Amino acid sequence: MEKIGIFGGTFNPVHKGHEIAALRFYDRFKLDKLLIVPANIPPHKQIAGQVTARQRFEMCELGFNKKNMSVLDLEIKKDSVSYSFDTVAEIKKNYKNGKLYFLVGSDMLLYLENWYKYQELLKLCAFVVAYRNGQDRDGILELRDKLIKMGAEIELLENEPFEISSTELREHIKNNNIELDKYISRKVLEYIKEKKVYEK
Repeated sequence: MEKIGIFGGTFNPVHKGHEIAALRFYDRFKLDKLLIVPANIPPHKQIAGQVTARQRFEMCELGFNKKNMSVLDLEIKKDSVSYSFDTVAEIKKNYKNGKLYFLVGSDMLLYLENWYKYQELLKLCAFVVAYRNGQDRDGILELRDKLIKMGAEIELLENEPFEISSTELREHIKNNNIELDKYISRKVLEYIKEKKVYEK
């Protein structure tokens, strides 16, 4: 059975923390393919910074160019809010006989019961919960056990903390006050500078 990973997010900007998480996800579950899905209009947050959905998509294409990784414009093409259920259901149509693994951050998992059609979503794929060292592992395990009792498949993916947030990165790009290549891959950084992303 083909194993398909799904990694969504705003990727604003895509940075080395995202790239490391993607590789860890790919290797840990021995995925055959990893689909990166940048959001257009996410339901739970606003897109900060002067950046277009197409620019975030193009940055993802530059940042996630390893192994069998593909960047989908499935949500970017929509003019409406992107719900995870709709996205995963659409991907499932193309991989009817495959097993889907959906990567989510532990912070987002805490709000799962507020997600659109979350119970149906849990039936479509295995949830892989990325949590950082130092987070409340007991709380995450308790929530996982609750979801498993509902029939869900929940896996844990331990992730090293990335020392800088996307918000901080956007500020540093705008002010040009740190060496950014430590945090953002060269091709993405060149794109940001060429397109003057986040400079306004």
